[in-house]
Amino acid sequence: MDIILFILEIVEFFVTYGPSNKMFSRLRSYYYRKRLLPGSGPFESLTGLSISGSGNIFIGKNVSINRFVTISSDHGGQIRIGNNCLIGPYVLIRSADHCFVDPLRPIRQQGHNGGPIVIEDDCWIAGHVTITRNVKIGRGCVIGANSVVTHDIPEYSIAAGVPARVIGTRNGK
Repeated sequence: MDIILFILEIVEFFVTYGPSNKMFSRLRSYYYRKRLLPGSGPFESLTGLSISGSGNIFIGKNVSINRFVTISSDHGGQIRIGNNCLIGPYVLIRSADHCFVDPLRPIRQQGHNGGPIVIEDDCWIAGHVTITRNVKIGRGCVIGANSVVTHDIPEYSIAAGVPARVIGTRNGK
């Protein structure tokens, strides 16, 4: 049994960190489908994509995922990424946070709180963005680089900062 787990880990490493070309992008899309909700994808991705969770992730069609993106729906969270979205490099989308209300217990022993993340159609999430639980990013939004999204962003907004706040709207909307 240990050899089978070892082989599966090697396969996942090979798929995750394979070159950023069309063949490996298709391979990643096919490989990660088992962790996604039915109807997801296909999507394009570059090297370093990590998808983990309990099968509560949906990725729409024509989504482009850049290098070293992590999408995690562990601990009861759900993630939905709409169609035609762009996700920049080193983005973290994680639908659970650590609990830390009891100062007498180590944080690692206090569990997690899960919640939904929704990224609607036609959004651009720039590089190094973190998106936390209980967030809805409206259709057509742009999230600036290095932002931390902790609350809802209205449709066609441009948001940036830590925490992210609306700094403008897209022209024509």
